[in-house]
Amino acid sequence: MSAIAAFCALNCAVASIPADVTAQSPQPIAQIPADVEPQEFPAEEPIFNGVQIEDRTNESQQQFSLEDPPITPTTEDGTETEASVEVAEEELRVLEVIGDRQEYDELTNIVTAVGDVVVRFNESVLTADRLQINLNTKLAIAEGNVALQRGQQLLRGDRFDYFFVQNRGYIRQAQGEVSQQDLSQDLSAQPTPSISNISDPAILLNERLLLDQPISNVNQTNDGFNIVVGSSRGIENRPPLENNIGTVNRIRYYAEEVEFFEDRWEAKNIRLTNDPFNPPELQVIADTATYRDIDEFTSELVTTDTRLVIDDNVSLPIYPRTYRFDSSDDEGIFSLVSIGFDDEDRGGFFIQRRFTLFKNQQGKWTVTPQYLVQKVLFPDNEFGGTEGDDSAIISPDVFGLTTDFNYNFNPRVFVIAKGSIPNLSFENLEDDLKVNFRFEQLLGNLANPFRLSQEFNYRDRLFNGSLGFQRVQRSLGIVLRSPRYVLGRSGFVLDYQASIQNIVANTDRRELLGIDNPLSQDEVNLTRYQATASLNHSLPLWSGQALPSTPDEGLRFSARPVVPYLSLQTGVRGVSSLYSNGDQQITGTARIGLQGQIGHFSHNFFDYTGFNVAYSFGSRGESPFLFDRLADSKTLSFGLTQQIYGPIRAGFQTAINLDNNDAISTDYFLEYSRRTHSILIRYNPVLEIGSFNFRINDFDWSGSTDPFVNQDVRPVIDGVIP
Repeated sequence: MSAIAAFCALNCAVASIPADVTAQSPQPIAQIPADVEPQEFPAEEPIFNGVQIEDRTNESQQQFSLEDPPITPTTEDGTETEASVEVAEEELRVLEVIGDRQEYDELTNIVTAVGDVVVRFNESVLTADRLQINLNTKLAIAEGNVALQRGQQLLRGDRFDYFFVQNRGYIRQAQGEVSQQDLSQDLSAQPTPSISNISDPAILLNERLLLDQPISNVNQTNDGFNIVVGSSRGIENRPPLENNIGTVNRIRYYAEEVEFFEDRWEAKNIRLTNDPFNPPELQVIADTATYRDIDEFTSELVTTDTRLVIDDNVSLPIYPRTYRFDSSDDEGIFSLVSIGFDDEDRGGFFIQRRFTLFKNQQGKWTVTPQYLVQKVLFPDNEFGGTEGDDSAIISPDVFGLTTDFNYNFNPRVFVIAKGSIPNLSFENLEDDLKVNFRFEQLLGNLANPFRLSQEFNYRDRLFNGSLGFQRVQRSLGIVLRSPRYVLGRSGFVLDYQASIQNIVANTDRRELLGIDNPLSQDEVNLTRYQATASLNHSLPLWSGQALPSTPDEGLRFSARPVVPYLSLQTGVRGVSSLYSNGDQQITGTARIGLQGQIGHFSHNFFDYTGFNVAYSFGSRGESPFLFDRLADSKTLSFGLTQQIYGPIRAGFQTAINLDNNDAISTDYFLEYSRRTHSILIRYNPVLEIGSFNFRINDFDWSGSTDPFVNQDVRPVIDGVIP
């Protein structure tokens, strides 16, 4: 890879800038002409041994050799200039230069191009006011509004020096933008349930309102990165939407000097920001940075004295400072400690750190050790652990472990495996270990495919409404999930699912256990045949206008301008489950609700209120299992999120069983939201789980400790696992 290609391949920290936002750029710069396309050279060709300069004024063309001894120029018709020598028979591998006029000084052997200079080389385009090439020293110097573009990557600077022989150079006062629009997508997507179901605890109210918000006049893209320090609320099984969420697709950066070589580049005093405005709210600053390609799929960025600076008055050190990433990276370039709360499996508060053991363009394997802090601090009381636990500071009982593996065999076939153990004592491994394995094939249109999966689960942890957490000891089977069908212009969305599974799980039906039951006291082994279909509709009742995308209005406290709206949400679902013992559970459920937001989240006081409310009713189920029994025939779900002051919002989301007035689940959350970053604290006292996340918009760190987000706990909705 050439030095220019190595430099322009910077696809690390990338965030987005709305296309219609006018950034307060430092000064006008030379723009790449729209009709100029980079010229491609075969990768096996050596570096340039000649320069070709074209003069726009008189449409003349000259070629100069960079060989030793140098070959003097020839004109376009092949005649030599005054100091001519015979041109070498070898064809020149030329650097193409176009300018308004050109000059050649025979005494100094310097070629000069002046006026809107355009240089095409190595799939790149360079523009400048002036370019000088010293044929003796093999040095090219571009000055005045220098701009270098390769694909979506853009670099500007005051001066650009390039040494042909060493294939290296440097740019002074470098600044520019990096886009990751062309990065490959992760193919190991999760199933795509409808987001209209507000009983899904993986999606908080703030996110649900953003997902359902009408399309604004901001150019939108779903290809940015998110950086998360702590627990992410990025939802792995979030469905693809027509109104994509991301609004930012570029990061701005500045470096005092960038020096690049054939296999790497090095920068001094580099700053990166996902803020399109000056002064930026947030910056990542490093004294030095070195970038190089490890192999075809993996690159490495090494920084020194790296800091995260917020509002120029908060500076936080960032560790580690050696980052590996590739085009399919979903962790981002930083991987810090995450914080979570899980009372049932982890004894309360815990911290974790993710490590990547294997990663290439097709797959990845990560291992995440966990330290159970609350179990260490309170080993013998109700707040963590149980009496008799060996909860010393370094005891195996206070360390947990999770692992994730995914591998894409091709765009249509992939495998996902997850494992978890709440402690490393291994005394009750059979009861503690949890494994999920899925081999999945995409059928039909890859943009909206059928998903045929073969699944094996061991001690799967599920949440089934008012029946609470349920364990499925093991299950093995095949599941077919349909695409989401949009029915014409009606706005109705149809999807369905069918499965055949052999299941061992808890039951409260004593007649199924029998005297000689080989399983544990409350478990039964049955084969289940299930089919389900759902029809959902969102009817817009009213929609306002977003504020202009400026730092003082539409983008003051959010990365995307808020659009006020009100919509009516309706849905029906039918489920038929047949069991090998002759039992059946056939249910129907209907939902109706309102959802909306008012205000623009721009002023300091009470300028944003979001809400939803929904009522669902249906028939009770008679499943022999507890994990898929439909026990909540009438439920009321509602939530509210309210701006308190400035960037601070607070809210809740709850669901109540109207038959007994018991709370099924209640989430409380507090959010500090800015254009470039946010802090979110979530806690559910009913389920005794919680999470904390510090999010830098569109840098795409994962590392969530939220059990629903990570699918450590999967919700059962109307007797169906999405």
